[in-house]
Amino acid sequence: MTAAEQPANWSAAMTYKFVGVLRSLTEPKPFQITAIWLGVGLGFAIEAARKALFANEGYRAFAKRDRAGFATDFTIDAILLPSPYAFSFGGFVNLGTSLWFGAGGVVTSLYNTFSRKSGDEGLPSDMSATSLIGGGFIAGDALAALGLGIVGLLTTLAG
Repeated sequence: MTAAEQPANWSAAMTYKFVGVLRSLTEPKPFQITAIWLGVGLGFAIEAARKALFANEGYRAFAKRDRAGFATDFTIDAILLPSPYAFSFGGFVNLGTSLWFGAGGVVTSLYNTFSRKSGDEGLPSDMSATSLIGGGFIAGDALAALGLGIVGLLTTLAG
């Protein structure tokens, strides 16, 4: 699709792109197949490098030792070797939405860095209080959009 054909403010941008890619695979073009394999390979390589680095005891000790280690760890995690999901996010989601997600991540990181540790130790990072609150906001927004869609549908059907 051209930029003019794309719906404005599509909030499920990644799904939208995947549907477009899957639909275009019925008439594959060599450059698309190359791009897909390049994306899969980069995603795999980045995640393998992340797993190897972040599992290294020496690196983890360095990251926890002082501010330089913390800054280095942040830079590697957020910029040099971002998760494949985060890496693809910027290519699929519009800037406004990305900035909101980024702001939420910064607030969460600051809170986790400067707050006293609570009972979250030992839990996976996606089960921390800040992660669950963020997930609740996302779920609430999705439910509100669903509710508005149902109200709009019922209003249209009622005439």
